[in-house]
Amino acid sequence: MNKSSQSSLLYQSQRGLTIIELLVAMTISLVIVIAAAYMYLASRESQRAIDRSSSSRETSAYVMQMLGREIMNAGFYPAIALPIPPDATQRGMYDTYPPLPAEPRVVTDWQNPLTGWPPTAFQTGIFGCDGGKLDVQSSTCPAVDNTLADTIVINYFTSDTPAMERTTGRRFDCTGSDAGGDPSNAERKKNSGGAPPGTPHTATANNIPPQLPIFVSNRFSLSSIKMSVDQQDVNSKSLVCSGNGQSPHGVADATAYQPIISGLEDLQFSYGVYSTDATLVPGRYYTASEVGALPSVVINGLTLSAWQRVTAVRVCVLSRTAGGNTRIADKTSAPRTYLDCSDTAKNQPTGDTITRSVEVFGLRNNLKQYY
Repeated sequence: MNKSSQSSLLYQSQRGLTIIELLVAMTISLVIVIAAAYMYLASRESQRAIDRSSSSRETSAYVMQMLGREIMNAGFYPAIALPIPPDATQRGMYDTYPPLPAEPRVVTDWQNPLTGWPPTAFQTGIFGCDGGKLDVQSSTCPAVDNTLADTIVINYFTSDTPAMERTTGRRFDCTGSDAGGDPSNAERKKNSGGAPPGTPHTATANNIPPQLPIFVSNRFSLSSIKMSVDQQDVNSKSLVCSGNGQSPHGVADATAYQPIISGLEDLQFSYGVYSTDATLVPGRYYTASEVGALPSVVINGLTLSAWQRVTAVRVCVLSRTAGGNTRIADKTSAPRTYLDCSDTAKNQPTGDTITRSVEVFGLRNNLKQYY
């Protein structure tokens, strides 16, 4: 082989990619990188959408469980003595809500007709307002605004001590304040004083029960808030609560309703009312305004108002995702819908997802009869 042939072979063995081959290779590599990046971003966005939707469902589940526990406490009064069967005037004096006053009235009685206590909102274990918050100063409902969430008022009594609340019990209201601070509990919460202690008691010891069960009232509704999502302000609504320990009756408080959990869109209540003594099954469910308009009915010789005959509460919660981009697979020609609390179909908002949860809770302290 001559030198010319050897040089040609050496040149061919050392030759690299041409500029065209290099550009083609770079283009293919770039396409692969872009496709991988797109798949990563799409996967991440899908996961974030799933996380937001899951978080929204967990929010509604948490709210429903909390409200359910509270509703099932409505109308509870710790029985400290058996009723006296022969004396009809004693019926309900010790074992039902609300406790009846003595005749003549004594200082520890909870009801005081001379001062108009209690107002209608606290005369029964359960009460409600349509489209607005209960005014904590007047204990009355506002004018109905159908664009606003409802308010539910849950009342009961407890014999728990303040010390017990550190581990268990219901002495503190939903804001964490001691319900003993309500003026109607001023005498009932006393449990000591003197040796032996006088009757009624004149002082309070935190480690022993009150001399008589004390009144607890929690009111739940929604308020508009702003929350931060991915470093951006997002308009949302929060479940809020006002308790009679933090905001006693008759006391004005601009911050009466404290936020508990955000990510909600609507909160509506309807109330199952029974009308005959044959059964405690509700005939139908009414709004709070409708319940207030129903006439009283005589049941087993007792005249009962509609609120006294509520044995079930239907709760509707609408939760809403925060941050958007939870419906990335939606088609423009086929928008998704949801049912609101009035069973009306509506289009899902852009980017977000609204989920409805509905449950019915029985008022176990109203599910009883006298025989």
